[in-house]
Amino acid sequence: MGFLFKQKKERLVAIFDIGSGSVGGAMVRIPLDHKSIPTIIKSVHSNEININGELDFNALLRGMISALSLTANSLYNKKIGAPEEIYCILASPWYLSETRIIKMTRDTSFTFSKHLANELIQREISNLKEVYKDKYRSVDGSPEIIEQQIMAVFLNGYKIDFPLGTLCKSVQIDMAISLAPALCLNKMRETLSKTFHHKDVNFSSFPLSTYLAVRDKYVNEESYLLLDISGEVTDVGIVTGGILKTVLSFPFGKKTFFNYMCSKLDIELRDAKELFKLYSQDNLSTELKNKVTPLFKSIENSWGEAFRQCISTLPRTLLLPNTIFLTADNDIKNWFADVLRNEKYTQSVIFDRECNVITLDGPEFLNMCNVKEGPCDPFLMIEAISIMRKTVK
Repeated sequence: MGFLFKQKKERLVAIFDIGSGSVGGAMVRIPLDHKSIPTIIKSVHSNEININGELDFNALLRGMISALSLTANSLYNKKIGAPEEIYCILASPWYLSETRIIKMTRDTSFTFSKHLANELIQREISNLKEVYKDKYRSVDGSPEIIEQQIMAVFLNGYKIDFPLGTLCKSVQIDMAISLAPALCLNKMRETLSKTFHHKDVNFSSFPLSTYLAVRDKYVNEESYLLLDISGEVTDVGIVTGGILKTVLSFPFGKKTFFNYMCSKLDIELRDAKELFKLYSQDNLSTELKNKVTPLFKSIENSWGEAFRQCISTLPRTLLLPNTIFLTADNDIKNWFADVLRNEKYTQSVIFDRECNVITLDGPEFLNMCNVKEGPCDPFLMIEAISIMRKTVK
């Protein structure tokens, strides 16, 4: 009678894109066959994270939870069905992600085993928790590991794709580990459980998601930067030799950009956004254009200097790649891409090579992720692709 029952071919999941400026969401069908691709069935527009008063982590958390609740309800009201799983993809500052190089050498040969790998990784996680305590001193509770991804394993100095059971004298594991405040994760779980009852919630970081999607899309690129300019923060991922080596961040994002405009011009946020839109479209009068151009140059200098200072924390021996993959909201994406192409900000860190900036817009991923209706949101498409890569073998 087995022929009466159809074999399950896919599962329905809910994805929430959680940044420092907004929260978006989508219902996605993830196939169980690795030869197929995910499909975004429905998506909901991002709800902005609104903060009244001075910015601090707790105020940002309250704003994010409120936006997450609105997004979850909007997605539920699409009446697509009950998701089997929920995935929250976190941008800064909701996680701490570090790439770690774990090394061990012995005088005599030993077998590289799963037990040994787990032992080395757990030791490294303990060290990372100490780093976490410094970053989240104002947040109560312990850290929770949200992901750990092995990037590469080297035995006796050689990269080995299938290392288990191999004899060696030295081992090096390159991996990414992400943690987040348990307080934040529990609030997200509690909020989502009010809409989607009794569902498991999985967490991951956006830089790792972008790395997985870009790695598989741009197979000829081995070394590049991943830049995500979100509401309050810019994340910088550095990939060399096909391996995500470092993830950095600095506090200057889209909201910083518009708040600076509001402060200097004494205008409301909606007026600042409209003014910048007209400026970008070259639809301002000559008088007004002459007034605001120095302002935008000042913002450009501030972000460029923050970017340089962030990069300067890296070892001087690390030669940075000249290809940059950029994710940002559509209203400011092209402006920041032009800033990155300006040698004034990149020449000192990529050593006299012209910068190749590739904006990730969404349609370029259509051979890796279907969109049934609505816009090709690059954030949600990247996240759907990464979930597929991590969960379907």
